[in-house]
Amino acid sequence: MTDIFPPEIFDAILDYVHLLDAEAKSTYYAIDYSLRINSTKPVKTLLPCSLVCRSWVPRTRLHIFNAIHLPHYDGTIAATFGALVAHPLCTFRSHVRRLSLHERYGRSPSEALWMNSVLPQLALLTGVENVYIYHARFTDVAEEQWRAGLPLFGPHLKHLDIQFTQFDQISRMMELVSRCTNLEHLALRYIDEDSDGAPKGSDTIVRTPPSRFLRSLALQSGIATSAEFMTWLCPSPGSIKVPTVELRSISVENAHHVSRFLHDVGPSITSLAIGFSDSSFSSTDGQDAFCRVADLTTLTNLETLHFQGPLTTYPIHITRGLSAKHIPPILAKLGSPSLKEIRFHVSMKAAEDFEIIDWGSIVLTLNSARYPTLEVLSFRPIKEEALEETQAWLDEHVRSKLRRNVEIRCATSY
Repeated sequence: MTDIFPPEIFDAILDYVHLLDAEAKSTYYAIDYSLRINSTKPVKTLLPCSLVCRSWVPRTRLHIFNAIHLPHYDGTIAATFGALVAHPLCTFRSHVRRLSLHERYGRSPSEALWMNSVLPQLALLTGVENVYIYHARFTDVAEEQWRAGLPLFGPHLKHLDIQFTQFDQISRMMELVSRCTNLEHLALRYIDEDSDGAPKGSDTIVRTPPSRFLRSLALQSGIATSAEFMTWLCPSPGSIKVPTVELRSISVENAHHVSRFLHDVGPSITSLAIGFSDSSFSSTDGQDAFCRVADLTTLTNLETLHFQGPLTTYPIHITRGLSAKHIPPILAKLGSPSLKEIRFHVSMKAAEDFEIIDWGSIVLTLNSARYPTLEVLSFRPIKEEALEETQAWLDEHVRSKLRRNVEIRCATSY
């Protein structure tokens, strides 16, 4: 067939087949049904295409092995995949671009711990650009295993997302991040240090600076928002530049560190999302601590501000207004001359629930000279049945009182 048509034609067709598979209803198809190793994208049609002729193999393999997901429910899947990767005749190592590893802490016999033992084999995947790690435990990893697995985290990596994971020492996490010298997106959520675990290696803090190519950064709870890590990430004002920053679960314990970090990174931030974690439903100690120490004057190029939360009246015993207490003081402290949009993550039953927010103070601040470029106030997700009523309420109680022409946007999707 390649004597009749140039190979580029077949490559284009196979690329289109891949797009059709990606639009299929099913989320997962097996790469190899006998091994049950799952791809994170459907490859149902590409599998038989790869058997048509030898010239089709490289292009189909590029898509079939592009994204690999190792699930939590059977550790033998990860072991089998690791053996395949380590085999001398393995031909797909360079094709894997996206790697998703889900361990689940080994909470039951069907969710055994396997991450540490497979890391050295996964490090042989030389083309990985995106790594997602969920519920992993790096608390009992032997030093030789850790060193053998580190090449997985190298200059080739552009996106690193780690959630609900434990390290035996914070320096391991720093070393892992610092090896990704070309990293563009970093997300660390709910990362803990297991103080009960016995460290297997040196506890010396890694001083290698993080990637200078970071475009987005998300930090939430645990050691990711500790003074030690945030100081390492940005030791002095302007030492890193990140346009998109998400800081959630700000609490009374980390409010000072988060505030200092925001001040030092501030001039580079164009989009900021913040959320709080108070000690109880009836307390605002996390919000109060941050608002008391925050210096937001360096956020001079901020274009989008996102209040995470959500702002809510649930559960019913929560004191009305507490979840939104931080909004007026933050807006009063901010005053970015470049701000165009303010987004509110809400969870409301009806339009009148928006009364929990102190709109009088907010409108007064937004009408000042501090926000000359504000264009949009966005609220989402709004329940479908309350969407029209909510839009009308916000138009009447907020938009009509603003001196500038500011659009109110309500949407059902988050």
